Amino acid sequence: MPTPKAVTTDDASLVETVYQQVLERIVAGHLPCGSVLSELAVARELGVSRTPVHDAVRQLAKDGLVAWEKGRRARVTAFTPDDVYEIFEIRKYLEGPAAELAAGRADRRHLVPLRATSVVLLSNRDDPEWTAKWADFDEDFHRTIAVASGNRRLAHEINRYRVIHKAINRIATDPELLQHAMTEHLAILDALEARDGPLARERMIAHITTWQDVFMRRVPWADQSAPAAPPSPFRESKSAGPPTVRDPRK
Repeated sequence: MPTPKAVTTDDASLVETVYQQVLERIVAGHLPCGSVLSELAVARELGVSRTPVHDAVRQLAKDGLVAWEKGRRARVTAFTPDDVYEIFEIRKYLEGPAAELAAGRADRRHLVPLRATSVVLLSNRDDPEWTAKWADFDEDFHRTIAVASGNRRLAHEINRYRVIHKAINRIATDPELLQHAMTEHLAILDALEARDGPLARERMIAHITTWQDVFMRRVPWADQSAPAAPPSPFRESKSAGPPTVRDPRK
């Protein structure tokens, strides 16, 4: 995995960016279960102060991906098929109802830009920047529906799990799969424009279920024959001995 670029954004977006960088390395296996996560190493690697790194690690702990040990040292916990399954289950519980609410509340301010962007993407499939543009559209699509639901707390929770989803998406997808995702997005958009709440909900849940299955099969741990991940610069340089990792299901 290439060395991450220095981060230059501010405040909450800076914390989210640091969170994203670390989370991607956990999902990809570059920070395996039991690794001691050095906040100082992360800060140096990303070119930021330790404050946003500390806040990002705290959020990772809240999401169950990092555990605090005595001495306030953070250690990476397991990222398993159960984690992926549960993340997408929560997304279904959140984004299905959001789509149903949005069908009754969304207006041209929400829907017209989504339709216009989808038309551009569909007519420029050979664009070398297509995948990056799709990623932006995907984020905007789900964020817009969450906001259009009119429920701020619901939108906040959707955004939280979208951040986790983004890390999985960046390492376990390809352009061919994204073409299929576009078809599903357009079907959801059709339901929203028709103000058919139950159909919008049904299609959103079906969309997330499809990608739940895709990512359960495509994240790195699914391939037991894959070579070991290279060491991460975010890890503590000295071994801290074998970790004891708690199974959250016990």
